Amino acid sequence: MQAVKDFMREFFCARIVEEQREMASRAPFRRKFYAHECQADSRVGTLERLQSVEVVSVTESDSEAVVIMVFKNDSYKPGNQVHRERYQLKPAGDSWLIQSVEMECPACHGLGDETCIFCKGKHWR
Repeated sequence: MQAVKDFMREFFCARIVEEQREMASRAPFRRKFYAHECQADSRVGTLERLQSVEVVSVTESDSEAVVIMVFKNDSYKPGNQVHRERYQLKPAGDSWLIQSVEMECPACHGLGDETCIFCKGKHWR
């Protein structure tokens, strides 16, 4: 069985390649419709964000794995705050498949405040 960390590394490497391919294929469209300085719909910072990801924790059983990832370079969060995502994986032969992805609650920053209007104390959204 493939190690969960190895699967996640493989996933993010492939995701970076796919993002590079997509950005290259969208370049003619962007040149036609957007001024060079316009960042709307540009996906600016996406590659840097994906390249900064690290595994924080892995919890594994026979039927699933839960992986917490941290994005250290996240242009979507001001002041270089880190961003966490939780991946739930299920076994698939000798490897894994991603079953769901949740992001750390943007309102309470994953503190799990029961009065939080987004996560209602669940930490994730």
